[in-house]
Amino acid sequence: LCWWWHSKSVVHCTIMAIPVDSLITLSTALLLLAAWIVHHFASPGVPWLLKLLVTTSFWFGFGGIALLPIDLQITTVYAEEDEGDQSPNETYAAYMVVYWSTFVFGYGILPSVREALLSGQFTFMTRLRAGCKKAFKTYALLLCLAGAGILALAYTLHDWHVVPVLMALGNTYGLLLVSLLLGYGLVDLPRHAWKKSDPVSELRRRQIMAGNADEALFDAVWELQDCEALIDDVATKVSDYENGGGDAPAFDTHYFRCVDQLLTLRKSTANLSKDLQRRRTTNNRRNSDGNGEIRADGLAADEYPTLDYLAKLNARLQNAQADVCSAEQRWNELVAKAELYEQLANGTVPLPVTIPTICTDSICTRITVRFKAVGSRLRYIWLTKLRRSFLRFFGISSAILSFMVLWSEATLALPINVSPFALILGMVDKPNENGRKGFLFQLAALVPLLYIAICVYSSIFKLSFFGRYRLRGIKQSTSVACVFNAQYLVRLQYPLCYNYLFMIKYDVDNTNCAFSHVMHSMSTVPFLGTSFSVYAPLLILALCGFTLCNGYARLLATLGIEHEDSVLFGDRETLDEKANEGITLLRRHTERNQVITPTSPNDSASLL
Repeated sequence: LCWWWHSKSVVHCTIMAIPVDSLITLSTALLLLAAWIVHHFASPGVPWLLKLLVTTSFWFGFGGIALLPIDLQITTVYAEEDEGDQSPNETYAAYMVVYWSTFVFGYGILPSVREALLSGQFTFMTRLRAGCKKAFKTYALLLCLAGAGILALAYTLHDWHVVPVLMALGNTYGLLLVSLLLGYGLVDLPRHAWKKSDPVSELRRRQIMAGNADEALFDAVWELQDCEALIDDVATKVSDYENGGGDAPAFDTHYFRCVDQLLTLRKSTANLSKDLQRRRTTNNRRNSDGNGEIRADGLAADEYPTLDYLAKLNARLQNAQADVCSAEQRWNELVAKAELYEQLANGTVPLPVTIPTICTDSICTRITVRFKAVGSRLRYIWLTKLRRSFLRFFGISSAILSFMVLWSEATLALPINVSPFALILGMVDKPNENGRKGFLFQLAALVPLLYIAICVYSSIFKLSFFGRYRLRGIKQSTSVACVFNAQYLVRLQYPLCYNYLFMIKYDVDNTNCAFSHVMHSMSTVPFLGTSFSVYAPLLILALCGFTLCNGYARLLATLGIEHEDSVLFGDRETLDEKANEGITLLRRHTERNQVITPTSPNDSASLL
């Protein structure tokens, strides 16, 4: 607060000079983008208040990336007469609002909300207390480390630097994540696009993965069944108590409301789709010790459930339901992709559908039919004429951009600037009479930054170790998944921009570049500040080499973790067996769907 009060005069001056029309247009576009992403991924069961929180987080999360090209466009060199008044440009106030808002969201609100959702508590206040308590324990340790860093820095520099240390810690953590995700995405994005252009190899990949996807769906359904059995035991014990059977502690009204909520949640997935229902088992599996007296993670025959036990059981049931939805989404997606790639490989893509209209139909009906016909025609043209060429072009273009990024990162420590992006920016850096660049400069600055952001964020959505926290499918993502991705998106934007500005080596010294003024405190901390940004590219290069040699996929294959990049590792005979098993599973699924009316994949997901 003291630091903010000290710089309030600069903030006030920049607010008065902000181009209001441009910022309103930009803010509206980013808000619509954030709202579309949340609407696209969030399942119907996500509360509207939580959707609003995630939308706001995404909105702020895109703000820094959108502001940087505008900031560089209006950056000018200080004149000699301005030596005493070196204030930043008009975007400074917007940067400050976005930075500290994302800091509060990414390290305060969103982690507490995520822990509250995972706590399993039954009321809003108990969930909030549990989430804040767990988040406080984590950040208490981090604050102790930050306090030690502040004391060490104060002893070294003979001055107190609280805000710089906090900024350095947050940005160093973000730079580490950006390095890891960017090192994977720079290689995976072009390679994935090139592989998708070959339907034969993609069909074989889906056939090999079918066995593991089917097994994962069985395990998810069985875990859900285990939770249902434990909840049934709780219901039986409570029912016996209400009927006066046996000795039991005194339960209050709140306790019975918690039991009712648990039973309501259990009933929400009691009737699964027919495909999931047939995967249930009549075996008690992990719940019985053989004597029927004690269940694993359950209660003894003479033990009554406590509120803490009900909360843990509620959290386990929510996770089990999320796993079922995630596994079902993965299976349905795999089946749909296998069918599509088989059509592309065999040249049997269905012809465009022509729906006849009757003269008595309304105008709205005719327009709807016309749009469906046009959409069907465009889809046919895309799949048969354009898809392969576009994916090959996108793969080559993204590979060129990835090489340019890697070259810029690898030469970051050199005393001369050999970044191709810096060369392009220098060619279009032609200020007007006011000292500001044109639209081409802004576009040249936006393209590499946007590509880096796509590589980083696509890696978050794809890496398998996020499990149920991944954004999956249309309206398939749970509340926890939405909050989790929003949390990391807002944490990464400023470190991503910081690394980008270092990568292009754009000279912002003695200029009014607002981003450099916001991040100037990083230079106060010796290693965690500007020095780490030089070491981070080495990590990016190492991760790119690791990914290029399929190191991530080989590591997952060694650990026995199924992933779409690790399925092709193994001897020929093993892969042929997996492919044949997958062909059988996919054929059986198609045959069952010809007899049983298929249920929409959103049926079970809508419960969350």
